[in-house]
Amino acid sequence: IIMKHILLFLSLSLLVFSCKTYNDDEMDAFDKKIQAYIKKNDLKMIKSDSGLYYTIHEEGEGEFIKPNAVILTSYEGKLMNGKVFDKQTTPVEMNLKNLIYGWREVAYYLKKGGKATIIVPPHLGYGDDEMDQLPASSILIFNLEIVDAY
Repeated sequence: IIMKHILLFLSLSLLVFSCKTYNDDEMDAFDKKIQAYIKKNDLKMIKSDSGLYYTIHEEGEGEFIKPNAVILTSYEGKLMNGKVFDKQTTPVEMNLKNLIYGWREVAYYLKKGGKATIIVPPHLGYGDDEMDQLPASSILIFNLEIVDAY
């Protein structure tokens, strides 16, 4: 079962970008849901140009993570309703180029030991693909730590 959850995050970027393209109204609706969640939970987050919301809790030490890096990470992924769909307390190794765009983007802001919270709109996650415990067009929330990167 753990491997099944790990594989959830190993979607290739081709899969992500082969998903439905959202129109402006849909993108605005996702953004409003995220902003309401942030306000309700009194979070302080930055919105990137891509639409990713993030908070860097600790930048980490050393060099910033490179696009072709392999990372060792522990994380918790949940939906906006609080339902945890995956949690890895023992760090797992992942190739950054195989992760959803939201993860790749925040990783570039981090170094070894970095910690962040991200809110990933569907176009930076799994789009309209329905996967295991994830409904189509899910907004995803991750608390993650980059234990190591090489």
